[in-house]
Amino acid sequence: MATTVKSSDAVLRESPEEVVARADMVGRDRLERSRADVLVTAAIGGVEVSLGALAATAVLGAVITAAPGVGLSFGLAVGGLVFPIGFLFVILGRSELFTENFLIPVVTVVRDRERWPRLAELWALSWAGNLFGCAVIAALISVADATGTTVHTGFAAYTAHKLSMSPLGTFVSAILAGITMTILTWLVVAVQNMAARIAAILAAGYLLYAANLAHTIVGSAVIFAGWHEAGRSPAEVAEWLALATTGNLVGGIALVTALRVAQAKAKVASRKGD
Repeated sequence: MATTVKSSDAVLRESPEEVVARADMVGRDRLERSRADVLVTAAIGGVEVSLGALAATAVLGAVITAAPGVGLSFGLAVGGLVFPIGFLFVILGRSELFTENFLIPVVTVVRDRERWPRLAELWALSWAGNLFGCAVIAALISVADATGTTVHTGFAAYTAHKLSMSPLGTFVSAILAGITMTILTWLVVAVQNMAARIAAILAAGYLLYAANLAHTIVGSAVIFAGWHEAGRSPAEVAEWLALATTGNLVGGIALVTALRVAQAKAKVASRKGD
């Protein structure tokens, strides 16, 4: 018990500028990796998130097949309980998601402005690698008898719902997803206790899936596997992807990272004033 209290106190005492400094250190390492390293690590991340989406959508499909009257929302709320499996694979396995790069390397670039081109390259490579991993799993899922029929039912239903949302709704949903994921990245950097990290991962993962937030990679893991069965076109998929990517960037960088960096600077200035 004493150890738990001590650990909690240490977390609460840690200042925002200390977390930003740690993010800066990790960000420098991330920006210096080779292109091949980024692509491979991101592809693994796409595979791992897709496995979480497969688990959650299997539950969703089973729910709406067994009880058609309950609706998609109830199925998402239940499926969200298992979706964080994918995030656990990604974060504990040290692979990478596109949205993780909205905080850690951005902090580094804010302090060292000449690295903006490298950050843009990191975003592009991690985005492409994630989508490639999602596409690989989607191709495997589409093979006849590779998964049960209820799984395909879940993918088709969820894809049809996602692609029927208005452009504004998708964009705002993507902003919320970017906020959620960047807060999660902040917590993973800030919290050293493994149990607390896992709790944060479970909370963020549940929120993303159960609330149907438009996360670029999570959504792609579903849509890539379900667009054909849902009777949707590649153009609709591309439009959704563009809106989700843009919204994620706005939510993560403008509404979390920028505010956290400003908070850290304000804390430093306040202490100097004292």
